Amino acid sequence: PSARNASVVLIAMGTLFGTLFIGISLLATRFGIQVDATETKSVVGLLTQSIVGEGALFYVVQAATAIILVLAANTSFSGFPRLASILATDRYMPRQFAQRGDRLAYSFGIIVLAVVSALLLIAYHGSVNGLIPLYTIGVFIAFTLSQAGLVRYWIRERTPGWRFSAGINALGAVVTAIVTVVVALTKFVLGAWLVLAVMPLLIYAMWR
Repeated sequence: PSARNASVVLIAMGTLFGTLFIGISLLATRFGIQVDATETKSVVGLLTQSIVGEGALFYVVQAATAIILVLAANTSFSGFPRLASILATDRYMPRQFAQRGDRLAYSFGIIVLAVVSALLLIAYHGSVNGLIPLYTIGVFIAFTLSQAGLVRYWIRERTPGWRFSAGINALGAVVTAIVTVVVALTKFVLGAWLVLAVMPLLIYAMWR
């Protein structure tokens, strides 16, 4: 069943992510890893260098990290055009987003996303410190809204075990909301203000 399979995959992904995050944090603290001010080396790269040196294994980890980042970027290029097409079908976005290209992909959405991404990279000179707050604010607002929506769903449907499920999602909504507020306050000047300013304008434009 798709719902059960999705649950298993999400639990596995959450467990792996949590393990990696906690492990990297503990090791980085133990080895005294400091963020590279020049942004030429990542924390993972510095940590790997401290543990295994700059041999073959170092480059294996770097390559694996690069592949993961490419897959993460690919998720946006497959997800955004599809979402934009749904919004365009409901007349919340220009109709061009709903049209499929010759390869049966939503080409217009892919091109728009590529252009906007390129402009952001140019505007921020590829700075991770400048770009990460844009990503974090958008992602955690989405997390908070989806978790809050699930709480509303459980309260409305009241299926067996709904209280436990609603409690888990309510905890998730609170935690992600706190992260959103913390990042918005601490990274406001570094670029978080852009998302906070543009998001309401986009919603208003869609309603219009």
